[in-house]
Amino acid sequence: MPDEKHREDLRLLLLRALNKNQVLILSEIKNIKNESITKILKRISFSNDIPLSTLKLNAKILKGLNLVKFGNNSYFQAARSTDFGKFVLKIIGGEIND
Repeated sequence: MPDEKHREDLRLLLLRALNKNQVLILSEIKNIKNESITKILKRISFSNDIPLSTLKLNAKILKGLNLVKFGNNSYFQAARSTDFGKFVLKIIGGEIND
């Protein structure tokens, strides 16, 4: 694991690479169990006054980066953070020690 200085540099890099909407979506998905991405994004949109279309685009970006998983050809698949997404959130939150 990187030393303390490099952990902080990595945290700042991730905060610069991901926009605030992406961090918000990632954080929200981490705390939710068994909800569709649409339901989660609608709630975020309503409570934060962010256009739903903006959130949908950012959710697709997070999915493409393998930070979240949602949807497929089945009728319903709950949105969830990947292990990598959880790791990124820990770094952003300063929770990674050694």
